[in-house]
Amino acid sequence: MKETLSWFGKEWLDNDAKALGVYITLLMLRFRVRFATDIPVLCREEGLMEARLKPYLAIFQKDEKLIEAIAAGKEFLNALVKHTSFPEYEEVLDTIEMDFYENLKEVYLRHVNREEIAGKISEHDAIPLIRGFLSDVSSARFSIGKIASAGSSILLTPFSELMELYGLSEEDVRRFMEILRLSGIMFLDIIPAPVLEKEFIESLV
Repeated sequence: MKETLSWFGKEWLDNDAKALGVYITLLMLRFRVRFATDIPVLCREEGLMEARLKPYLAIFQKDEKLIEAIAAGKEFLNALVKHTSFPEYEEVLDTIEMDFYENLKEVYLRHVNREEIAGKISEHDAIPLIRGFLSDVSSARFSIGKIASAGSSILLTPFSELMELYGLSEEDVRRFMEILRLSGIMFLDIIPAPVLEKEFIESLV
């Protein structure tokens, strides 16, 4: 597998914007894209991949850096398709996240929006809820779809399970999920592995 990843551009990790663009793209492809039907369309239709990436990358990057992040994500997608056969997509994405995890983790955690984490959900402080949520995801109290070797995962029914496990109202769950999205802790029901690490969870105070 190492030889087959020679195409992966180390320059994509040169700065935070590019690394975030690649990582968000990788996670989106890994968990939220149907390889057989979606990837050909994303490669063929100009602007579609940008439209998919922009709402999530805009949480971390602005202006020129956002443009650079999106460009890196699109370049990564095109390189993946050019150098990887369809049956290998999932394994290659998994391997890239593992091989470059420390770099990706450092960048990702640097851009988690802790101001959003410090918000309120009705009468609840968000931070204890988020700590509990991440710990519960790590211990599989939530229903998980796929999980990557690095630990990134996608939740199957987070809305209903947040209501059931924490006794939150629908309005509170919407607010909680908004905080999770705007902080960068969860997007498209994907939980990136860096925010599931014990060190990160314990840093939330």
